[in-house]
Amino acid sequence: MERVSVIQGKLPVLILAPHGYKGDDINTDIIARKLAKKLNSYAVINNGWERSETVDIWKDKANCNNVSHCHEDVVKEEFLDPIMKIKSKILNYSGIMHIFIIHGMSSKHVQKNKNVDIVVGYGSGSPDSLSCNIWRKNCIIHELETQGLNVYEANKNGIFSGWAKNNMNQLFRKWYHDESVQSFQLEIIDGLRDSDEICDMLGDCIKKAIENYLFTKIFDQTYLVKLF
Repeated sequence: MERVSVIQGKLPVLILAPHGYKGDDINTDIIARKLAKKLNSYAVINNGWERSETVDIWKDKANCNNVSHCHEDVVKEEFLDPIMKIKSKILNYSGIMHIFIIHGMSSKHVQKNKNVDIVVGYGSGSPDSLSCNIWRKNCIIHELETQGLNVYEANKNGIFSGWAKNNMNQLFRKWYHDESVQSFQLEIIDGLRDSDEICDMLGDCIKKAIENYLFTKIFDQTYLVKLF
């Protein structure tokens, strides 16, 4: 299999799986691939770069969720350049692009009294560097919960907030600023990534949530924040 898969689509949606390589966020590549197929959306999926602190192209080592790594030779050509090309293509016909970055989180991070399926990161920090409009964040959480998922939003400066400069969620805020891009980081609990069948069912749920989100022009329902 090629080290990075690039999938073309029709919806103004880009699914990213920066840690899809086996041994990293296990089965996030499967979820991203299924989701892109179900939605007929674009996707860029890492199949072969093993997460590492430093880039070593000869040993297939790089962190594709680290924007600095993604600016280095070969990693840029394989992972970042397709993202930028897809962004130009989508904005050309849609005027807005929605990115969903698929990550995996371990149940060891969850307190025993919490039932967590997904944590949504959107750049909440000190100061905020919001990767999407607040109403859009509220809307996608609402739509995911409508599908029966238990969804939290990441705490300010938390490990799942998607705030750090090198985090891929900040690509179009802290690197190539463009408010036409709305980006969400979805941290999926390990129990929902255990098997191909579970990944497929989860893909159906996220697909329906994204479709409903895309048809929403403004979300003004009262929203009770659940922080993780």
